[in-house]
Amino acid sequence: MPRPPPPLVVAVVQSAAGRVLDANLADLEPRLSAAVAAGADVIALPEVFALRGSHADYRRHAQPLEGPIGRRLAAWARERQVWILAGSLIERVGSRLFNTCALFDRRGRRVAVYRKIHLFEARLDDGRRIREQDIYQPGRRPTLATIEGWRCGLAVCYDLRFPELFRHYSAAGAHLFFVPSNFTQRTGRDHWEVLVRARAIENQCFVVAPNQCGANPATGVVSHGHSLIVGPWGEVLAAAGKTPAVICARLDLAVLRETRARIPALRHRRL
Repeated sequence: MPRPPPPLVVAVVQSAAGRVLDANLADLEPRLSAAVAAGADVIALPEVFALRGSHADYRRHAQPLEGPIGRRLAAWARERQVWILAGSLIERVGSRLFNTCALFDRRGRRVAVYRKIHLFEARLDDGRRIREQDIYQPGRRPTLATIEGWRCGLAVCYDLRFPELFRHYSAAGAHLFFVPSNFTQRTGRDHWEVLVRARAIENQCFVVAPNQCGANPATGVVSHGHSLIVGPWGEVLAAAGKTPAVICARLDLAVLRETRARIPALRHRRL
């Protein structure tokens, strides 16, 4: 039998990105260094980590994955010899925009890309409506990646509300889900932790969920923060608060195997 992959130390960066791209990227540098100093194998960034603003801001700064932001991410990963999960970039493909998650390995190679499938829509308490479909095209396919033997399903924010995506990953052998997010404070207060822990429990997988915090300076919409790393029993392994932070946890496949042996729910699936 093949040897199981070794434990994985995962760091989550919770940020409060604004409208100035270079300032946001510069602000991430010391947090990346702190994560590396903590022994991280993988650093996960939140959704729209490089820029948070208006639709006009996103259109203006959108770029191909091979563009300046992608090259900077590759350099960060290569220089620090760490995996980086770029929560989401505003990706330009011709005239179309996608909300895209990208994974870079220790050598700075982009090894996986996931375009957000489910586009957020909600009515705010003040009557305003958020509609991602007004700017983005939806992705069309799930993406499984492998990080040093760990099978990882990629998702972004609103995808968290669609359990069939995570069941797809689970059935394909996933050990771990990444859900980088920009979950709003209003929905996050009621739903964020419940949904993250539910996806872990029902699939008996680890879930790594970086989130934005603070207010979007263009729209005033406040993000919930409270980034999470959750184990396959649904236990919270690490949690952030309402302000920028770095949190870490050591993930061990032995814990996942024990959880699945304790309640073999995945073997009892009938649908």
